[in-house]
Amino acid sequence: MLNSLLEATGLYWMGIYLRFLTFVFAYGAIVHVTNMVGLGAKPWLETPLAWRIGDVTYLILDVTAAIGLWQRKIWGIGLFLLGFSSQFVIYTIFIDYFAFTSEDKQTIYGLLGTEAILILIFFVLFFTKK
Repeated sequence: MLNSLLEATGLYWMGIYLRFLTFVFAYGAIVHVTNMVGLGAKPWLETPLAWRIGDVTYLILDVTAAIGLWQRKIWGIGLFLLGFSSQFVIYTIFIDYFAFTSEDKQTIYGLLGTEAILILIFFVLFFTKK
């Protein structure tokens, strides 16, 4: 499996896609930073503890994944998959800790839908060796 991932990082379209994902993760990092400096919907220290822990954790993960994806490293792909899959877990099983209104839930479902599409594109490129 690791050899297949290593091969995939050198493929033309996969390389372009990994660079595109870099910007997705960089955007995610910017969102977490803006939350932490108080430019979010409410002051950061007034948000639930789960949100603050998520912001710090996903800021670190997003920045590290962006670096690894830009460099087309296997660990960058691993962090991309870890980041998105962990968000699926926390935003489905523990959604009540993150979404308090139906509007919050709609936003989270939109995020999960976008992430599902991005993962699907990755696997299509991976398995078709593009």
